[in-house]
Order: sequence, then structure tokens, then C-alpha cells
Amino acid sequence: YTVIADNCNLQVKNAQHSWGKFYQYDNKDHELSPEEVNGQVVEIGQEGFNIVSSCGRSDAASGTQGSFDLYDGSTKVVTLVWDCPWGSKSNSWSQTGQNSKYVVSVTGGSMNSGAIGVLTVEVIKKHVG
Repeated sequence: YTVIADNCNLQVKNAQHSWGKFYQYDNKDHELSPEEVNGQVVEIGQEGFNIVSSCGRSDAASGTQGSFDLYDGSTKVVTLVWDCPWGSKSNSWSQTGQNSKYVVSVTGGSMNSGAIGVLTVEVIKKHVG
């Protein structure tokens, strides 16, 4: 996932995976624990390029499945969920528990078999007048 924070600071929390592993972008051999994924911050106006990367484990027919939350300070913005099953003909991703004070857009990715690719999440905090 690439995260764009238009007008708020965003932090990754509650990263978890049922299958697969997190890794440092561009190096699948550099595995990250969920704790290392948590706490990453994308500041106002910045883009966190591939801030959350996940893949299946080599020599395991499992693919990758997991989720993480984005927070603006102590306010939960959204939960992002993905499922990229090994050997399946389709991938899926969704956003749940979205806070109505934010606009969240998820674009990119492939729903066909194989890697999902990069999903881009853009978050805009609504201004209350």
C-alpha cells in the first residue's frame, strides 16, 4: 500500500496478517514484524510509498491476507483489508469502519490472479464549517 495524506498526519496501527509476511519494500527477504509496520507515519502533504508491503512466503502455498488501520492522531480513520490467495483466480481488498469525517479513496491493484500490486490510499479530512 502507498498512503497519501492530503491534509492530516496518518499513522499505521494494528497491522496483522493471517497468511504471508510483511517486508521492507523492494526486498522481500527483509521481513518486518507487525510491530515494525505499526507506527509508521505519513505527514500532511506527503506520500508514504509502499509503506505497507506484504507477500506470501516462499515454498508455501498460502498467498497473503491481512489488515491495518490508519489513524489521524487518536482518531481511527479506516481499516484496510486485503486477500491475495495463492492459486486463486481473484484477489480482493476493502476498506471498513471508515470514519465519516474523512474521505478515503483506494485505487490501483489487480483483482486477477497473481500479485495485487500497489494499492494507493488517499485520505482527506473533511473540514467542518
